[in-house]
Amino acid sequence: MQIRAGFKKEWLQFTRTFRLGGVLLSVLGFAVAEPLMLWGLNALLSLGMSASVEAAGTAGMDMGSLLGLPGLSMAEMYFSTNMAEFCTTSMLIIMLVLMSPCGGEQKKRATIIPSCTGLGYYEYLVPKFVIYPVTVFLTGFAGCCVSGALNNAINDGESVSMGFILLGAFMCAVYMSFIFVVYMAVGICTSRPGVVTAAMYVGVSLVQMILTGLNLTDYQPLTLRSLVSGRMFMQDFVLGDNIANIVVATVLSVVIGVMMFILTLTVLKAKKINNQEDKPEF
Repeated sequence: MQIRAGFKKEWLQFTRTFRLGGVLLSVLGFAVAEPLMLWGLNALLSLGMSASVEAAGTAGMDMGSLLGLPGLSMAEMYFSTNMAEFCTTSMLIIMLVLMSPCGGEQKKRATIIPSCTGLGYYEYLVPKFVIYPVTVFLTGFAGCCVSGALNNAINDGESVSMGFILLGAFMCAVYMSFIFVVYMAVGICTSRPGVVTAAMYVGVSLVQMILTGLNLTDYQPLTLRSLVSGRMFMQDFVLGDNIANIVVATVLSVVIGVMMFILTLTVLKAKKINNQEDKPEF
């Protein structure tokens, strides 16, 4: 009964505010706007190249080299760039929009009434770790599919296969859900979602750079981000050789997500949420 009340409370809070719309806008908006923006940028770049083709070095420039993705077709480049935006900018917007349910409501003392009516920590956390990550996964997957379809539509003669679009959408959605679960767990444990948002935005890229420097780029959740950001479209990429890598990264994402839930539940049980101002004894 309490778990049902927890889901109802969380769903109403999610849908009756701008939070659900913010998540949809941050993902689906980028899915439509980013390919069109890149297409327009490429058109302007092509005009500039035509006007200055006699300038030294200008004739060899293309959109892929400009974005650091040489050798990719326009459709592949647009798609991989869009998924990279999902993993970074879209995730930043999602974290900002969902700061309140990810730790902010503890500081605002919005847990007083649910706690007083008997809502336990388990019933309080389960809806959060179901509703929000599932929403991020579904919107991320849908956004990648929309992006892939739009990329194929605006690039005549070039396209990304539907199999690669679905695979990239799945990996991007898993990565986004994983990052969000970690963010939500740390935010609830510390009750400082603003600080955690900044730390996650900077820290994920820093950790990925360190792992790349140590040549630990495979068989971990951040592998999914590097794959969808361009690696899966390189000429030396063989899907059969990377199936185990993708499966292990996905399973680890789920396992770490469950561990983060257990950690958050343990931390909440170990500490007391202060819902009152500190008052002098006399």
